[in-house]
Amino acid sequence: MQLQFEKVTKSFGDLNVIEAFDNTIADGEIVALVGPSGCGKSTLLHMVAGLQQATGGSVRAAGQPVEKPAPERTLVFQEHALYPWMTLEENVALALEFQDQPAKEARAKARQWLSRVKLGGFEGYYPHQVSGGMRQRCALARAFIARPKVLLLDEPFGALDALTRMTLQSVLKELIEEERPTVVLVTHDVDEALYLADRVLVFSQRPARVLKEFTLGHIPKTHDLTAFADIRCEVLALLGIDTKDDPGTESPIPNKGVTA
Repeated sequence: MQLQFEKVTKSFGDLNVIEAFDNTIADGEIVALVGPSGCGKSTLLHMVAGLQQATGGSVRAAGQPVEKPAPERTLVFQEHALYPWMTLEENVALALEFQDQPAKEARAKARQWLSRVKLGGFEGYYPHQVSGGMRQRCALARAFIARPKVLLLDEPFGALDALTRMTLQSVLKELIEEERPTVVLVTHDVDEALYLADRVLVFSQRPARVLKEFTLGHIPKTHDLTAFADIRCEVLALLGIDTKDDPGTESPIPNKGVTA
C-alpha cells in the first residue's frame, strides 16, 4: 500500500512539531525515520496509524485520506502492549477476533504464527512468564497475523538488550520479506535503520524536516554493515554524533547499536 505525505504539518497549540513534510513511500517499501528525540518521528507514525490528524496538509494511504485507525495499518510500540491476563495464544488470536473471525479459527492461526516466531510450546504461557524478547516476538506475531498492508514500528526493540535486539531484527526482516507490507520504522538505532530499511530519512530537531535521505535499495543485507560505513558515518554526523574516535568508522562492529 502506497503512503503519501503532502505538505504535512503538525502543531500542538503553539508547539510546531512537523514542518511541511513531503514524501511518498512505495507499496512494499521499508523506510526508516531517524532523528533526535522529540523531533516528531512518532507523531508522524501516529498520523499514518490514524491516531492523530495532521494540522495541515494530508496523509494518504492508497490514495485515500487517513482519518481513523484501520486493521490494514498496524502499529507496533516499543512496549509489547500484551494483555497480562491473556495467554500468548489468546493475545495473538485477539487481532483476528476483533475482525469477527471465529475464536477457534483465530486460535489455530495464532498457534501457527507463534510457531513462526519461534514461540511454539509457549502458547499457554502468560506475558509475565516469558522474557522481554519473547513478549516482543508475540507482539510481532499479533501484528502480522492479520496480514496488514502497512506495518508501523515505533522503536519496537528499544527496550531490549543488544543481542536480543539483533535476533529480533533478523526475525522481523524475515517476516517482512515473506509478507511484503509497506513498513515505516521509527528508530534511534542507526545500525537497525541501515539493516532493515530500503530508505533512511534523517530528521532535524523539532520542528521535524528532512535533513537528508539515503537510498539503500532492495539489496540483501546482514548485520555486518561494512558496506554502509560511509552512510553510517554521515547519518551520525547529521545527528550531531562525533565518529572520529569511533572504531566503527573504519571497520564497523556488526550492529553495535549506536543510537541517536
